[in-house]
Amino acid sequence: MTSFQRTTKRLVIVFVYLVIFSLIGTGFYYLFRTAPTCSDKIQNQGEEGVDCGGPCAKCEAMPRVENAKIIEKSIIPGEAGKYDALVKITNPNPQFGVANFDYSFNLLDESGKIIAKNEGTGFILPAETKYILAFNLTPETKPASLDFKISSFKWNKFTEYQGPDIAIFAKEFNLTSGGESGFARLTAKMRNQSGYDFREITVKAVIRNGNGDPIAVNQTSFNDVRVNEEREINFNWNAPFEIDPVSAKIEIEPEVNIFNNDNFMKQHGVPGQGFIEDYFDGYALNDLYEIARGILRRQ
Repeated sequence: MTSFQRTTKRLVIVFVYLVIFSLIGTGFYYLFRTAPTCSDKIQNQGEEGVDCGGPCAKCEAMPRVENAKIIEKSIIPGEAGKYDALVKITNPNPQFGVANFDYSFNLLDESGKIIAKNEGTGFILPAETKYILAFNLTPETKPASLDFKISSFKWNKFTEYQGPDIAIFAKEFNLTSGGESGFARLTAKMRNQSGYDFREITVKAVIRNGNGDPIAVNQTSFNDVRVNEEREINFNWNAPFEIDPVSAKIEIEPEVNIFNNDNFMKQHGVPGQGFIEDYFDGYALNDLYEIARGILRRQ
């Protein structure tokens, strides 16, 4: 047998062994492999995405979330060189809310320098338009403009969203005689018409003149408000401002943080519920929308 024949024979033997081992390995793989499922985090078995589509549940389309918008900003002079500030924002998304964001009010002088700042945290519910207020800012000089900034946020998707039903009625605004009674007083009544007892409800008031310009703001909170309970609201202003009570436009806005589970005391009519999980599914999009950190950028 020549050297060429011996080499050919060895190669044939090696090839046969490889085929045999391959067949054995393939047999063991199909014998002991784990069957693909719709929860194995692998795109297989004809799935359109990872564990969705094909034999699995339909893939959910990536939702389109629009930026919330600032629709009004205003600086309101107060007493002794102090100023209040107002920002009105709106969320156009019917299923998405911002569970938590950090904000800052910046009063600027003519050159754009920050001369007073107020910082806080807030939230906004789906399809909600709301006020964010700042009180008693003390700038070095008279402010020329207001800058409002958002530094962080987190989106949450709601499944079956139903906003809190807080009724405001019997509003009455009057100028007072001054002195201990102050300059102006606003009274109203509030009724919790939601299915939940709330641990805290915040109420904001905005007074506008006949031209619609905001000239006074105020804010208060109520604790442990039960279902169908009525509370009396009282706002007082000690510093005078120019207003004709007849043409004054009064806005009173209740605010309930339904992102905070501790704010729910009890739900009436549906046993076993009463927590934030009843409202939303916690679909966080913070990572996906990090590039949109200016969601409430200055207009």
